Amino acid sequence: MEKLVVKTGKLHFILIALLGLFLVPLSLFNLINGSLNGLKIVPFGIGVMMLLVFGLVVWLVVRGHRKSVKHFTNEGLTRNDGRVLAWTNLSRVVNQIRLKPGTGIKGLWRTEIHFKDGTTAWLIPRKVANFQEVNAFVSNLPCEHTEVNV
Repeated sequence: MEKLVVKTGKLHFILIALLGLFLVPLSLFNLINGSLNGLKIVPFGIGVMMLLVFGLVVWLVVRGHRKSVKHFTNEGLTRNDGRVLAWTNLSRVVNQIRLKPGTGIKGLWRTEIHFKDGTTAWLIPRKVANFQEVNAFVSNLPCEHTEVNV
């Protein structure tokens, strides 16, 4: 194997941009409306909360992207933040399983590849276009494979 590239989609970033196009002007309108009329707490608070929620969503998406795997090589893997993790430090693979509410159906939420120094790399199935190929590679890694419910 020369290099196995993890193909990620851009849908999450497009959705974040659309959410920002809606939430940021609406929250700024509420902030300005609340401050111009003698600091009315309700519209001002709504504007602040909307900006905080948008910031939290952006932070979560960017955090997930940075910790995700960019590509695999014979020496190790590279995360999207540029960090290279060597196979010599590989510890275990953890599949995080989530039960769908009301149905009890199991679904893979995230695969974490753990290393001895405590670092992890993520594979999020909904973001990976070639997940079957990548999952087959990860399933054959020479380490402990576990499953946890989240």
